[in-house]
Amino acid sequence: MTDLPQTICDYLCRRSLDQRRPAYLRLDQDGTIRDGGGNLDFHDLDPLAVGQPISAVLDFMEGLLPFDEDTCHLGCLQPQADLCIDVHIIPDNNAHWLLLLDTHKEERQRRAMQQKANELALVREAQARVLTPKAFTAAQRLPDVNFDPRGERREVSVLAAEFRLAATTAGHASPAAIFERLATTQRRMVAGVQADAGLVHSQTDTTLVALFGLLPALGAPSGQALSAAFSLQRQLDAAASDTAVGLLPPAMVVTTGTAVVALETGSAAVHLQAVGPPLQTAAHLLPVALPGRILTDAASFRAAGLMQADFESFETGQETSTRPFPTELRITRS
Repeated sequence: MTDLPQTICDYLCRRSLDQRRPAYLRLDQDGTIRDGGGNLDFHDLDPLAVGQPISAVLDFMEGLLPFDEDTCHLGCLQPQADLCIDVHIIPDNNAHWLLLLDTHKEERQRRAMQQKANELALVREAQARVLTPKAFTAAQRLPDVNFDPRGERREVSVLAAEFRLAATTAGHASPAAIFERLATTQRRMVAGVQADAGLVHSQTDTTLVALFGLLPALGAPSGQALSAAFSLQRQLDAAASDTAVGLLPPAMVVTTGTAVVALETGSAAVHLQAVGPPLQTAAHLLPVALPGRILTDAASFRAAGLMQADFESFETGQETSTRPFPTELRITRS
């Protein structure tokens, strides 16, 4: 630890403990209470039960002593309904120190954030249900979406995925088994896309195209799309690689750019419509994408953050004068 002047150490100590209502207990090696101090009343430890085992006062300490490690931190415990505390156990020769800190503010903030996340997830689920192709009536009201249903230009990220059959095993697989595996995998992909705030744009038996940046969510669309792609890669690589069926892991492409998006609400169904460069690029790249790998363009890669370490340069060697591939493509490492 960097040596600091005592004045600074005292300041940092006061600052870190401000409004944390610290209390401490000194215990024998076997966990018997010998001494204590600080804000014992707040932690419902006053009067101090000297000579009593700590487990008789704080039941969460049962079985934790004697303690042989350097230190132990138990975060956000609730010994009773109106308390939320951090507990630090600090061995010292043949004794133990127990430091108790109030964390009710942090717990309130955590619960508020969790509640917001839950509300956001419910909003996304409601919107995804309505924006997924299905029966639709004029009287049905669309939920408040994050773009103008009549159409607008938006920065979106596209996740395109395609399943392929292994040439060496496809001829021996039962057609029924192939279609059953495809249907099961597609359902998992749709659920994964929606979990990361994506909307299904189009879907066939072997391909799926999803858009990110239209539903309320934290972060940029490219981050959402890449997060969904990596999550799907982890989930589906093992499940899809079935030599008996001959289904390879999905090849995935993530592209980012401006697209024109709108909702088509006919008398029979509601459809998400989108056209623009990111969809065209994704369609252009998907045939050269590799099974089990994620191929991305420069715009998506620049926004990948820490995920950039998982990519390497990708050279297609298939550029044409009429329709060149985008430059600076990246693909996940094998």
